[in-house]
Amino acid sequence: MRYKLSLSLLLGVACFALSPHLLAGTIFEEIIARVNNDVITKSDFEKSKESIRKELQKNFTGAEFEKAVAQQEKGLLKTMIDEQLLVQKAIDLNLTADTEVIKYLDKIRKDYNLADMEALDKMMMQQGIDPVEFKQNIKNYTLRQQVLGREVYSRLQMSNDEISKYYEAHKEEFNRPEELRVREILISSEGKEETQIPALEKKAQEVLQKAKSGEKFDELAVKYSDGPTAKDGGDLGFFPRGKMLKEIEDVAFKLRRGQISDIIRTKYGFVIVKVEEKHEAGIQKLDVVRNEISERIFETKAQPAIQEYLTKLRKQSFIEVKPGYVDTGAVQKVASAEPKQTAQKQSEGENQEGKK
Repeated sequence: MRYKLSLSLLLGVACFALSPHLLAGTIFEEIIARVNNDVITKSDFEKSKESIRKELQKNFTGAEFEKAVAQQEKGLLKTMIDEQLLVQKAIDLNLTADTEVIKYLDKIRKDYNLADMEALDKMMMQQGIDPVEFKQNIKNYTLRQQVLGREVYSRLQMSNDEISKYYEAHKEEFNRPEELRVREILISSEGKEETQIPALEKKAQEVLQKAKSGEKFDELAVKYSDGPTAKDGGDLGFFPRGKMLKEIEDVAFKLRRGQISDIIRTKYGFVIVKVEEKHEAGIQKLDVVRNEISERIFETKAQPAIQEYLTKLRKQSFIEVKPGYVDTGAVQKVASAEPKQTAQKQSEGENQEGKK
């Protein structure tokens, strides 16, 4: 995942997750759907609708905006039910996400140069984001991904023959200019006194030695680089000739894939680069684009596999939707399906029934 994102956008990765107030069992709300022994309230639904509108406003206006909103809202309840089923499955599988949540939050904290987690919470509140809800949403998102990884993604397979056939059918899509994908580590000398330069060069030499000794380049970039790409592991992306700083380009284009440069002195400081990928001009060889093809094939297989798995979960579950609301993913229920116990007690859901 790439940083730096606004906190509101980060919240959007899990904007359909159920709000933490469901755990408290003290707020009386209208229930619009029951998913086993968990519930989806009207306020959850309305909050998700508002999140959709805010995100779409960034890219659409007028009639296009309203059309995009209508399209996404049509399947909103289905999405919320599916996501709740995945979180419940994670609980059934005894999966946890606490460590991942802490790492994720700490990464955000570092990106915003905040001293501690309390400062991050304060910043979120200043932006109108509930820190508790934010953390719960990230946890739910992580749990869902863990379930999909274990139950769906790990079972997707593709053969070498399948990859070769895709390559032959899409060769022209791999016709590219000469370009490199590069990572950098910058030990900056900007604003430094001349007397400080030897120490900076020594630091660069030490980092270079670590890189050439086998330590992960992206982790070294995060730890030592002064460049703006440090948070992304030093990833500069792809560059054709003529688009990089000349002294770096002259070195980088002579390197092989996976090779690390010596120290390059620039006006910005001491730079070390690693060539992650290298495309010669013309149609790329199969070995060069094999991973890219694998990802493409994976994506075409993943969505139908996810839907098949969700249909299976739905058939095993008790799902009830209040009249007036539409679950576009509804499937024929198994006759014996009854609510399954989850981490949220059934009584908590009943206590919220409130107005209808």
